[in-house]
Amino acid sequence: MSETGKQWEGRTVDGRFPLQSYLGGSDHSAVFLTQGGAGDSKKAAIKLIPVDPAGAEKQLLQWKSARDLNHPNLIRIFEAGRCELDGTERLYVVMEYAEEDLSQILPERALTAEEARGMLPPVLRALQSVHDKGFVHGHIQPSNILAIGDQVKLSSDALGVPGERGARATGAYDPPEAATGAVSTAADVWQLAMTLIEVLTQHLPVWDRARPSPPEVPAAVPEPFREIAGHCLRVDAGKRWTVAEIGDRLGAERQGSERVESARPVPTSAQTEAQTEKMASAPAISGPQKASAKWRYVLGLAAVVAVVFFLIARPKPANPPAEIQSTQAQQGAAAEGSQSAQAPAQPEPKPSPAAPGEAGGEEEASANADESGVVRRVMPQVSPSARRTIQGKIKVRVKVEVDAGGNVAKAELESAGPSKYFSRVALEAARGWKFSPAQTGEQSGEREWKLQFAFSRARTEVSAVRAKR
Repeated sequence: MSETGKQWEGRTVDGRFPLQSYLGGSDHSAVFLTQGGAGDSKKAAIKLIPVDPAGAEKQLLQWKSARDLNHPNLIRIFEAGRCELDGTERLYVVMEYAEEDLSQILPERALTAEEARGMLPPVLRALQSVHDKGFVHGHIQPSNILAIGDQVKLSSDALGVPGERGARATGAYDPPEAATGAVSTAADVWQLAMTLIEVLTQHLPVWDRARPSPPEVPAAVPEPFREIAGHCLRVDAGKRWTVAEIGDRLGAERQGSERVESARPVPTSAQTEAQTEKMASAPAISGPQKASAKWRYVLGLAAVVAVVFFLIARPKPANPPAEIQSTQAQQGAAAEGSQSAQAPAQPEPKPSPAAPGEAGGEEEASANADESGVVRRVMPQVSPSARRTIQGKIKVRVKVEVDAGGNVAKAELESAGPSKYFSRVALEAARGWKFSPAQTGEQSGEREWKLQFAFSRARTEVSAVRAKR
């Protein structure tokens, strides 16, 4: 449906939801960026699927029931209904827009044990809420664990009812009983354990479905996750731990850690500053990272926030895979602005000192242009929490076209760098720059500048080079 989906860009669903840009999908679904899902202009995602005459009303009822769940760790559903596109009736569901999901981390590295401790509690809370309301999730896997703002959330657009049977292909995360088509809370627990092993090792456990033995939990999985996975991956569904038992085991482990940590001396301010200085100058890494020192003392919500900011601001590949695995299929947007691997290398301009007005987000120069021809420099607004995720230095290059009056007529990423978050704030800042007006004989369309933003934990540096006169 991908080619058809792209052709629908610019259309409006149900007279209310504009299909702003195609985010991705599968053979039977298409997901677009839209707005107005919460009754305002905030971003939302809209998913379109073909109408199955036998199950359409049931699907709409399940979406509307999921809309009433309203749990902080579940992706919110705003609207659901029917529409018609190109003479074909379709169902649509409008939900929260999430920029990232866990499946995008795994090709780069596994989660650390501390990060898993931050990820698991909000997922357990969301799953417990789903079970308490009489539903099962049925599709727990890394692509359906997402981040919005400072919260980890679980997808909610494919919930089912315990015991119901349906014809669907058995997936790699599914338990043995999935072959019968039945869904259950015990199946969710199995899928959660498979997901937990994958995020900690980058691989699903080896398992032969034709044999009665359960998957083997790899020795590399640390405690308490090894014990949790072992109790959840029981072939007999009745012997698996429940979500509450998983939470109890995780809580007991956390209390033990807090007792141990309370006996350790708190580092002095000088030691903390020295550690920060060391981390700020460290080179970027792509392998497993050590947890931040403050994670020793702050667990619970602070751990969740750290994982979320890693999801949003972590280094990412410049060219993400084309196939989109998420239920929402929203990560296709990460490819926007990526530079072609075949493009000729551009010389990097020398950075100038960090702008003193960065804290306010904007530096106003004098009314006259400086010697480089820049009248106004706008510095990117970077949240302190996002800046703390930087290892080494992140560089983003933006090409801007300048009109006769010196205003930026067009800005585009020339080198997006490894992080979508920092690419976005750099591009937004570049649009606010102003340059000296065109001189007699110059053509505004031919004036081109290249801006380089270099982000580190300590500061943001920026430089500007005129590329075309």
